[in-house]
Amino acid sequence: MKKMIKILEGFDKRRNDRNKEEWEKKSLAEKYEEIAQWFRPCAEQILCNGYFLVNGEYIIDLGAIELYYHEEEGEIKDYIMYHINDRTNSKIKQFEGGLPYFEFGSFNFHLSGIDITFENPKEKYRASFLIRSYRVLKTENGLYPDDAKTKYDTHPTHIFDDMFYVGVLGTEIVWIPTDKKNCALDTEPLTRINVAVCEEPDVKSEAKIMEEDYLKDPNKYIKVKVNEKYYKQDMRPWRFQLKDIEEEK
Repeated sequence: MKKMIKILEGFDKRRNDRNKEEWEKKSLAEKYEEIAQWFRPCAEQILCNGYFLVNGEYIIDLGAIELYYHEEEGEIKDYIMYHINDRTNSKIKQFEGGLPYFEFGSFNFHLSGIDITFENPKEKYRASFLIRSYRVLKTENGLYPDDAKTKYDTHPTHIFDDMFYVGVLGTEIVWIPTDKKNCALDTEPLTRINVAVCEEPDVKSEAKIMEEDYLKDPNKYIKVKVNEKYYKQDMRPWRFQLKDIEEEK
């Protein structure tokens, strides 16, 4: 995973190199957009210039990823994240003075799928990307097969069975850089899927959208379905996806 770590270190560098005076003048929406720009070069490398090789047999080829970013002591809050002090149910944090930070480049397994994390304890921020869609390819002599027929699975929790099919202890995962042919990211700013506006931990702060209200005026609401209820969509442009890919529905 050293090569993946190198990619993600770019986010930290761009964050630290920002003009702090100009940053303070920006609105929250502008800051969300700038954060997306810190991560976009990482997303381009992850989606277009590499893949996960599992046990030397199978390729996990990523089609879409979502950024999650939360400052424990700063202004940017992303309460939808699992691994933050305000949301975790861990009992450990009471002894350690807070939830310990993941080692940079760790996998985080949770209810919504698998994240690759890049947290910074010195700067007090948590960051990760969720594997939102992927496909499984059979490697050919350790090489990346040019397979345009296999569709991308858009169910993030399916990856548990595909990436760890022999269990966690029996799995070796390596990030393999490669140059995929005719690969490009969607240029549209994309919001994360099923992420509602959330201003407090575990609380969808915006008023719940009743289905009849949405049907009366669908242009007034951008809705996200969570636990059979409808909420306003979090508009941070933090989803990155390959352009013109075939997906399973």
